[in-house]
Amino acid sequence: MSTRLSPADDFPDDLTALDLPDVEVLNSRIHRELDYEYEHDGEPAMETEIRHEEVTEELDRREQQPESAPLRPEIVGSAHRTS
Repeated sequence: MSTRLSPADDFPDDLTALDLPDVEVLNSRIHRELDYEYEHDGEPAMETEIRHEEVTEELDRREQQPESAPLRPEIVGSAHRTS
């Protein structure tokens, strides 16, 4: 697994369904990708900018409600089940 989240990598459709540590990992990986894109391309990819904005908004929402859990925990539970 890369420490960066490139525009070609999968990105969750619903950040509210993730636990806080998972959102924080996404945030870190996106920041690493932004650094990489600025260094190699001179500017970030539009997809990376959009993802950065979405993750920032989700972290801000959670900061406003520090005791909040994922909004839809049933999705998280079903996504991690194996048969």
